[in-house]
Amino acid sequence: MTPPDGDPEVPDWVRAQREWLRPVVVGRLGIHPPWLDPVGEVPVSIDPGPTFGHGAHPTTALVLAEVDRLAGPDTSVLDVGCGSGVLAIAAALLGADPVVGIDVEDDAVAWTRANAAANGVEVAASTTPIGDVTANFDLVLANVLPVVHEAIAPDVAARVTEAGTLLVSGIPDEHVDDVVGRYLTTGLVEERRTTDTGWTAVVLRVPGP
Repeated sequence: MTPPDGDPEVPDWVRAQREWLRPVVVGRLGIHPPWLDPVGEVPVSIDPGPTFGHGAHPTTALVLAEVDRLAGPDTSVLDVGCGSGVLAIAAALLGADPVVGIDVEDDAVAWTRANAAANGVEVAASTTPIGDVTANFDLVLANVLPVVHEAIAPDVAARVTEAGTLLVSGIPDEHVDDVVGRYLTTGLVEERRTTDTGWTAVVLRVPGP
């Protein structure tokens, strides 16, 4: 199969990028572009379009591994900076509900909705600022750059339920202590770190009684 051609809604660089996208398997999750055959125990069809999140970047793969471990039926999920929707959709396919995705970019919201529909799952995607989100979630994902973590850490941490988990990524190794420190000041505790080729993901939890 070949990538779609002549799509008027994407720029030339997106069409060029599509030629290089390949399936990625992380745990049970298999991320594939819709013009290639599904892979993995739980196939996830993702066309990233002009957004971030095709599965192969180390930060995405690190978070997918934790989503595979942590998401499931009766898990509510918030994906902060949802991009293509890959993380939120993967969680939904594992049974998480409700699943909410937010992003500052209109393109990200549009592509998250389109990819969710293509996978037959529901992701409530919007440009709602994290500070305006009022619900709390069992699993909060924030795969964003350190400068964004710096700006939103208190608001992100506030959205984790009392027994919930926060997964932060998008962090080059040299910035991880600073980023984690910002979340520790909110009262969360670090549970574990995983790394891949210079990038780190960190799982934090609300401390028990």
